[in-house]
This record gives sequence, structure tokens and C-alpha cells, in this order.
Amino acid sequence: MDEQVLGAMQKWPDVPAVYGWLSLNAQGDWLLHTDGGARGGQSGEKIANAQIRHFMNRNYAANEAGEWFFQNGPQRVFVDLACAPYIVRLADDMQTLITHNELPVTGISQWLLDEQGRLYMQTEHGAAMLAGRDMGLLSTRLQVMSGAGMPAAPTPLDQNHLQALQDGSTLPVSLNGASDWTAPMQWLESAHIPARLGFVREPAAD
Repeated sequence: MDEQVLGAMQKWPDVPAVYGWLSLNAQGDWLLHTDGGARGGQSGEKIANAQIRHFMNRNYAANEAGEWFFQNGPQRVFVDLACAPYIVRLADDMQTLITHNELPVTGISQWLLDEQGRLYMQTEHGAAMLAGRDMGLLSTRLQVMSGAGMPAAPTPLDQNHLQALQDGSTLPVSLNGASDWTAPMQWLESAHIPARLGFVREPAAD
């Protein structure tokens, strides 16, 4: 976090947190909801100012309960998550991943596919979901690795593998065949993904 934010937290430690004012959508956009309307189904307004976005990106974190927030000086603004705490996309090299707040992803420890075909993952930063616009490109780079009961050589992830996942199988899957990007892949309903990956989609005051 920014030093000025840490200093403000120490100077004014008892500023009440707010809920329902800020959300992160499936494309990795920050949305502002006037009057705390996120829980009322308000669509929200995209935060377009680059300087504000960069400030939010730098001061985004989670508490021990898996609730994510933007630390706005002394005030904690909890974030409603449409899908996951991080939305990742293919980096400019088209080989690696980067989060919506510009953190490079260097490894994956879990892959999850849900019933809508969305790809989730556990990264070193926390739980993430791939932006849908990159799914077609990334899917060509996912490989099922060799191992017990697996082919002798890596094979591209295909419809047969997807069916096996839906039938309850766990497959060792890699991005670009790299060991740091190799992790078990499972199929899981979207409603159960937050508990598996350790985050809360809608933080609520005690």
C-alpha cells in the first residue's frame, strides 16, 4: 500500500468501513455504485480516470476472512466481486498472465472450470478468473500433462478432457507446458468456487 495510506490508517484508525459502493466486474473494471447500491442490483459506473484506477490498484488487499477491499486513505471500502478478487488477462507477450491491477502472475496452484465455461485459478496473489475475451486464446495453450493414467506426452485440452472433468476427474493441466504453471484442474459449480479458493463475493458488515 502507499505510504500515505498507511499513515492515514494510523492517524485515523476508527473510520467506519463502507459496503456496497464499489464492485469489480468480470472484465476487471472498477464500478462505483452511488448510495451503496451494489446490493440493490445497481449496475454501477465504470471508473475511467486512470490516476484514480492506479491508486485503487495499488491499495487493493484482503482481510483474513477473504473479504477484499480498497483502502481509501483511512477508510476501508469493501468490494463486491462479480466473479473473483482478480481478473487476469494475457500479458503483451501472449504467454503469461497479468491481473487487472497490473500484477504479473508467476505460477498457478489450482485450476477450476465452472458450468459457464469460466476459468478460475489460484495464483500467488489470490484467487483469479480469466477475462472471457482471452478464453479462446488461452485455451489453445492449456495442456494436459503426462502422469499416472495420462498420455505419455502432453496433449491439448480438448472436449474429451472437459467431459472427464465434468464427470469428476482431476487432470494435471499446464499453461504452455511450464512446471510453474502446472496444477490440478477440476470442474466446480460457480456457487462453490469462493469457498474452495478462499474469498467472499459480497462482504457484509458484522
